[in-house]
Amino acid sequence: MRKAFSMLTAIVVIVLMAGITALVMNLSGKIVSETSTQYRKEQAILLAKSYTEYAVLAIQGHNMQTNGCLKTIRGLVNSTVFDIPNTGGANNGTGYLITVRMRYIDLPSSIACTSRLDTSTTKTTYHTSVLVDVNVRYKNPDSADVTNAPWINYNRRTLQRL
Repeated sequence: MRKAFSMLTAIVVIVLMAGITALVMNLSGKIVSETSTQYRKEQAILLAKSYTEYAVLAIQGHNMQTNGCLKTIRGLVNSTVFDIPNTGGANNGTGYLITVRMRYIDLPSSIACTSRLDTSTTKTTYHTSVLVDVNVRYKNPDSADVTNAPWINYNRRTLQRL
């Protein structure tokens, strides 16, 4: 009787320890997944801020009198292939696909631009502003089928006076 009780106690302890181990592993996996998701979102936020500043810098360095207005900037980050239609590594969950669209407010009528928000040309003084829309798209690299996983979008809109 005594050996059977010791055997039953050992089996109960082993099953209990296996259950606790499974619970710890499950929670550990969820924590790692959540940390990865948080990191990717923070990276998208920082990329959106960075590309907003880059768009304003590109507009200021762009000669609108001769070249017209700058409308779109596209980029890939953390990708080995720079091929926008193919989306390179962003489609495999390793990179970010960034699209920046600019729309102008109070742009002088002498500048040929199809991306203006107001069409009034009666003003004599202009204080040009630009509406910068940044869209950062990425995929969750932890999904089972990354290429068919849905895109995660982060959008940022900024009104900037030039």
